[in-house]
Order: sequence, then structure tokens, then C-alpha cells
Amino acid sequence: VFVFRLKEQNLVKELRPRDLLESSSDSDEKVHLAKPSSLSKRKLELEVETVEKKKKGRPRKDSRLLPMSLSVQSPAALSAEKEAMCLSAPALALKLPIPGPQRAFTLQVSSDPSMYIEVENEVTAVGGIRLSRLKCNREGKEWETVLTSRVLTAAGSCDVVCVACEKRMLSVFSTCGRRLLPPILLPSPISTLHCTGPYVMALTAAATLSVWDVHRQVVVVKEESLHSILSGSDMTVSQILLTQHGIPVMNLSDGKAYCFNPSLSTWNLVSDKQDSLAQCADFRNSLPSQDAMLCSGPLAIIQGRTSNSGRQAARLFSVPHVVQQETTLAYLENQVAAALTLQSSHEYRHWLLLYARYLVNEGFEYRLREICKDLLGPVHCSTGSQWESTVV
Repeated sequence: VFVFRLKEQNLVKELRPRDLLESSSDSDEKVHLAKPSSLSKRKLELEVETVEKKKKGRPRKDSRLLPMSLSVQSPAALSAEKEAMCLSAPALALKLPIPGPQRAFTLQVSSDPSMYIEVENEVTAVGGIRLSRLKCNREGKEWETVLTSRVLTAAGSCDVVCVACEKRMLSVFSTCGRRLLPPILLPSPISTLHCTGPYVMALTAAATLSVWDVHRQVVVVKEESLHSILSGSDMTVSQILLTQHGIPVMNLSDGKAYCFNPSLSTWNLVSDKQDSLAQCADFRNSLPSQDAMLCSGPLAIIQGRTSNSGRQAARLFSVPHVVQQETTLAYLENQVAAALTLQSSHEYRHWLLLYARYLVNEGFEYRLREICKDLLGPVHCSTGSQWESTVV
């Protein structure tokens, strides 16, 4: 009997569940099929009981410490991880519009003296190479030259004429048609080109700005990025200005205007249409005449304000006098600093006189003394002194 039971157990072990299901429905085989299911059920109950027994009582020391060691992180590690995430995140690349090639176009440089530029692309072919023609007419005197690639955009002044061609090439000529230097290879395709006096400004499609003094052949602004001022996703450049001193100014779509300071290599805010100081400032008593506000220059062009500027505060009846004094001082100081950064001597003198008159009328002796001390300079000036006798 013992041997027969062993054989039955071996038979149950050898049969797979599929074989058992496909076998006949004899009573003996049903018994054999029921036995392993009851054994497995008993085994599962034992495992559940074992788990419940382990859960009872105080947990082990190492099991309590393990989650804490994983969750605790030093501040240095957190800052390092944050810096790594910032470095790994790619910066959004700016893409400015690129002018497309035209068959021909004409550009008026100035009306006094009368000067205009004519461009004709691919007018003739020499040895299988198509040439483009550049013409310049100044007070009836005309000159022309040819280029080996199509011209995308052109600009000029009373001192220079420049054209930006395909393959990122920039050519600069004198007003008589003489090439001043070999073609400049730009870092990316041209977007906007401007000329003022001997200064040439190139704004590329990659939002990099460069300004050169082609007469002295020195760089004023070297591939400066516009990423810092074009921070918003929908921000665009609405107007570009290049002053007679080679200072580039960018008017943005949000009403703000920035100029690049070559001495400090910084973008400075020189105008804001939403500036509350300009709306609250009141310096009418410091104006010498009604036409004193009609001051022309780059700052006036950027801000676009008329002679009514400084009179909007008359509508503000609830502003305390002390607050109005502070806002007026802040506004006048901003105007003086902006004119100085733009190197606009006429506007700097205009706003400095208004500021000095306001200090006298309101009794700000300390600030008035500071201005006089700065303008007069040191009493004794040695050869090694760093004081500049001129401002702009």
C-alpha cells in the first residue's frame, strides 16, 4: 500500500494542469486534481500568516533608517542639482526675419544732399557667373560697381555705402565707389543694415548686433546678443536707430527702448512708454519758455514726446507735494543720464539745465553742490589726474 501511494503522488507531480484538465472525468482523477489545489491553498494561507506575523511588533532598526537616508539631501547637493538642470536646459534661439532677394530696388539715403542707391541683381553673366550691379547717385554724380552675388539689403550715409549679399557677405564702399575693406563675413545671415556717418550696424538673423567705424576700422560693438532685452516670447524689434556717435538703440514692441553702452558693455533702458515717472513729474516752473521742450535729438526721437511733456501732472490733484518732488527728481535724473549715455550733447545740456533749475526752485542744495562740483572739477589738477574736462 505504501508503494502504491508513492506512485500516485509521483503521478500527480508528473501531470501538468493542462493534462489534468484534458483527462477523463473519472473519480480517481478528480481526486488527484483536487489534492494539489488544496495543497496550494494551504500553502498560500501559511504565507499570509507568515507576513502578518512579521508585521506585528517593533520594526527593525535598519528598515526605519533606510527611507530617511534616501529622502534626506544636503543643501549643497540640491543647489548643485539645480545648477546642473539649468545648465542642461537649452536656451531658446532667437530668429529674426531675413530679407529675400529682389530683382531690383532703390533706396533713398538722404534728401539733403540728394543721395540714393540702386541695386540690380543678376543683370549680366560673365563666364557662367551672374553679376549684380550697385549704383549710387549723389547730387547728380553717379558711380557703379559689380558684385558676384545677389544683394539682399543696402544702406548708406553721407560717408559710406554698404550692401549685404548672399553667403553672409557685407561690402563697404566710400561715397565715390571705392571699396574701403575686403568683404566682411557675418556670423549669420543679415536681418537689418544701418549706416550713420562712418558707422555701420549689422543685425543678424541670430539676434547678434555689430557696429564698426569703417573710417578708423575699429569695432564699436562686437557681436552683442539681443537675448537679454528680447526676453518675452512675443517680443519684437519695432524700430532701430544708430546715433551719430555709433550708439545702437532698439525700440521694442512693449514700448521700451534700450541703447547699448560700449564703455560698460551693457544694455541701458532709455525710454519706457509706460513710465509712471513721466506721468507724475511736474517741472513746468523750471521751463524758461514755452518752446524749451522742443529739443531735437536721439532721445526725443526715441521717446516721441512733444512740448506737453511734464504737464500731465497738472491733472493729478491727490498726489502729495513730497511724492511729486521725488518723482520729478527721478524723472529729470533719468533724462540727464539717458542723454549722457546716448552722447547727445544738445539734449544733455537741455535736461541738465532743467534739472539744475528745479533743484534751485525746490531748495535741494546738496544735489546742486554735487552737480557744480562735478562740472568744476578738482581745484588742483595734476598730470596724472583722471578727471575729464569735457562731458560730451
